[in-house]
Amino acid sequence: MTDRINVDYFYKEVCDSDYDFMLKTINGFNEYSLSILNTLRELSEPQNKDRQEAVQLIHMFCGSIGLLGFAEQAHELSQFENQLRQGTVQYDESLHNNVSRLVRAVSTELDKYLSIIKRRKDVW
Repeated sequence: MTDRINVDYFYKEVCDSDYDFMLKTINGFNEYSLSILNTLRELSEPQNKDRQEAVQLIHMFCGSIGLLGFAEQAHELSQFENQLRQGTVQYDESLHNNVSRLVRAVSTELDKYLSIIKRRKDVW
């Protein structure tokens, strides 16, 4: 799964061969993932039934992870997003658990990328 992001391409083209910028970018996205997860957790609680906010957060996250090469996760999340938009499901604990699983999977992969990047620092 660590071939989703071509780390060399990301380093040279996206980050303009700037190791610190690349590290900050991946770290920033990882923190963003965890922030999304925390906010969605609050929305899944029974007293918080703001489906629109959940839809917006999931939509933003789908776009971000799609750009990083996580097409499968983005597709699965967009299906949840569409169900929420159509009102066929509520953003409850069950849906939150499914969304969280995908967000955590992306976060875990980003941790792997950080490890690869740190090992390659001397190569670049």
